[in-house]
This record gives sequence, structure tokens and C-alpha cells, in this order.
Amino acid sequence: MKKKEQATRTRTNLVLAAARNFDRHGYDGTSLAAVCGDAGISMGALTFHFRSKAALAAAVAEEGVGELQRIRTARPRTGRPLHDLSCLVLAVAATLHRSVHARSAARLIAEGHVVSDWPADWRGEVEELIECAWKSGALTEEVQPGTATRLVRHLVDGVTADARVTGGQPGPTPPDFAEVWRAALTGLAADPRNSAAGLP
Repeated sequence: MKKKEQATRTRTNLVLAAARNFDRHGYDGTSLAAVCGDAGISMGALTFHFRSKAALAAAVAEEGVGELQRIRTARPRTGRPLHDLSCLVLAVAATLHRSVHARSAARLIAEGHVVSDWPADWRGEVEELIECAWKSGALTEEVQPGTATRLVRHLVDGVTADARVTGGQPGPTPPDFAEVWRAALTGLAADPRNSAAGLP
């Protein structure tokens, strides 16, 4: 039993160390030697759990995507599309800021080293909520649903990049992003009262 627990801890530490390195340096900029050094684990132990860097990246992405997918299943559905969109976007932003696994997964997927349904699922849900908001008259007439969807995607991509640790300092915090989102939502809403109603 102790050997099994030790193996589980070793694997967990390797995935965390890999997530840190993929998050900071990307797939191509990460070496297995660097992951071992970060985790304090031998190369032999790493290759026992993961036969290749690709397998390690897949494990990191599975962990990170799992965290992101749980947001979709747990988010409220109130029937108020701007409110529901706000809850979804702010929860994703907070997870990307908090979780190195989620940020690393997003980067690995964007770089094309891991295949995942997450981007399509996320974008599809955003599109659906914005379409509902547009049909209900909650969006300003000057903004088409496709434009609003791209804006949301750019904002969340920005959160992912900002949240990466650069030079030893973390990027903007979730409350900072909440203010950015408030500004964006106010610009999207046809009626100022809708912008307030759209915020959780």
C-alpha cells in the first residue's frame, strides 16, 4: 500500500512540475530534465510513469481540462443570458488564474500539442449565450453576436496570458479582470440596466 501511495504522490508531483514548465515555457521549451529537477524526481521515475513528453503533456492537459469542464457543468442557468455569460466567463478567468494545470492545458491545446474538445465546448457555450442575449434585445444593436463572441474569447485569452508567472511575478488578479469584464459588458449592453443585471 505504501508503494502505491508513493507512486501516486510521485505521479502527482511530476504532473504539477510539468504543468509549471509547460505554462511558463510551452511544450517545445520544456525538457524532461527540467521537469525532473523541478519535481525533485529522477529521470527513471519519470519514465516509469510517462513514456514520453507527449504522454506527460496529455496527463497535464487532462487535469487542466477537467477543471475547466467542471465549470460548465456547475455553472448556474438562470435564463438571463448576460448574467449566465458573466458567471461562466468570470469562473473560467478565476480558474485560469488560480490553476497552473488549467493554464498549461490551455497553452498545450493552443500550441497544437494536445487535442481536446474544451475549446469548441467553451466557444459553443459562449456563442449560445450571446445569441440568446442578442435575440432578447439585451445586446446593443451596434454589436453583432459574432463580434461579441470574439471579444469574449480575446478577453479570456488575455487572462490566460496575463496569469502566467513572468519574472517571478503573477499577472493581474481575478478582481482586476472582473473590472475589465464589467467595462466590456457595459459597452455591450443596449440598456445600462442590462449591464448591471448581467453581472452576478
